[in-house]
Amino acid sequence: MANANGNIHKDHRKRLTARYDKYGLASFEEHNILELLLFHSIPRADTNGIAHELINTFGSLYDVMCAPYEELLRVKGVGPASASLIRTVADTAREANLRKIASVPLDDYPRLAMYATEWFLGKQAGVVAVILLNDKNLIVHTETLSSSHTIRSASYANTLETLASKHDACRLVLMHNHANGVMKPSDEDLYLTEQLYHILREKNITILEHLIVYKFDCLPILDQALHARVSGFPVALSPEEITFLLE
Repeated sequence: MANANGNIHKDHRKRLTARYDKYGLASFEEHNILELLLFHSIPRADTNGIAHELINTFGSLYDVMCAPYEELLRVKGVGPASASLIRTVADTAREANLRKIASVPLDDYPRLAMYATEWFLGKQAGVVAVILLNDKNLIVHTETLSSSHTIRSASYANTLETLASKHDACRLVLMHNHANGVMKPSDEDLYLTEQLYHILREKNITILEHLIVYKFDCLPILDQALHARVSGFPVALSPEEITFLLE
C-alpha cells in the first residue's frame, strides 16, 4: 500500500511539474504554487494538504511568503527544512528586487515607494529604518534603527549622522511602518521629522523624505512636517524630551 501511495504522489508531482514547465505559475492556484515549492523540502510525502494548511493559516500566498520562520513552524506538517525553504525563497526574491531598484538613482517618488514597500515585506510592526544615499541619489545602505513601537529621540540625530559618515552618504530617507493600516502621521511623527530635518541640515545631511509604510501603501510626510504647526508641544521642550510614537 505504501508503494501504491508513493506512486500516486510521484505521478501527481510529475503532472504538477509538467504543468509548471508548460504554463508557468500563472495557471496555478495559490496552494498549488506552495505545493510545488514544498516538493524541494518534502521529497516523498503529499504536500497538497500542507499547502492548504499554510493558506488557511496565513490567508494568502503573499502572507505565507511574508510569515516569520517561527510562525511557519507552527503549521502542521511544516518542519525546519520547509520553513527555511519558504523564508529563503521569499528573502532571495525580495533582495533581488531591492538590488535591482537600487541599481539606478532613486530620483523619483514611485521608485522610492517601490523600494520602501519591498524592504518592509515580512517586517514586524513598529520598525523604523533609514535609506542612505550619496550625492548621485544612489542607495549606499539601508539600516533598521529600531524595532520597537517607541523610540527615544535622544542622540537620534547623532546616530543618523554617524551612519551617514560611515557610508559616505549626504542624503537620507526615514521610513517606519504602521501596524493598523492607518496612513496618518501622529503629532510626534511630524514634530520629530521637522526637528531632525533642521538638525541634520546644519550637518550637511538632507532628509529627502519620511515615509509611513503599510503593505503596498506609502505616505510621504516630510512636507507636512515642515509646514505643520503641531499643537501640544511646549516651546521650551527639546527634541531629546520627545518620544517618537509609532502607531
